[in-house]
Amino acid sequence: MLTAAELAALRATQNQALPGSAVIERYTLQSDGMGGYEQAWAAVGTIAARLYPQNVRSMAENTAGGAAVISETRWFVTLPYGSTVTAADRLVIDNRTWEIYEVNNSEMYQTAVRCEVYAFGEERRV
Repeated sequence: MLTAAELAALRATQNQALPGSAVIERYTLQSDGMGGYEQAWAAVGTIAARLYPQNVRSMAENTAGGAAVISETRWFVTLPYGSTVTAADRLVIDNRTWEIYEVNNSEMYQTAVRCEVYAFGEERRV
């Protein structure tokens, strides 16, 4: 069994392996200026992160013009232990938006928060 000090050391080591950052966005209500509200995504914080592929899968699909190759890549994002994110949030990493599919909130001896994500649309234009 791990002690609290050993678990804290593992979490500190895990945090050193998060080279990038992610902006957490949450769906919120914002004033529309006329007494009502509209729904919009709002940045609620920036956090250390690591984005990496879970698996890559390619398959052939028959189309009217012949066979087309389709590829699918699933991704993970690792965030520091204690990060507050849910599957209702989304992440912006390197100018690309990622929808959160699942968050591992019930793991024993958790050293980080890991989210399964998928790309949402194209990269953002500035």
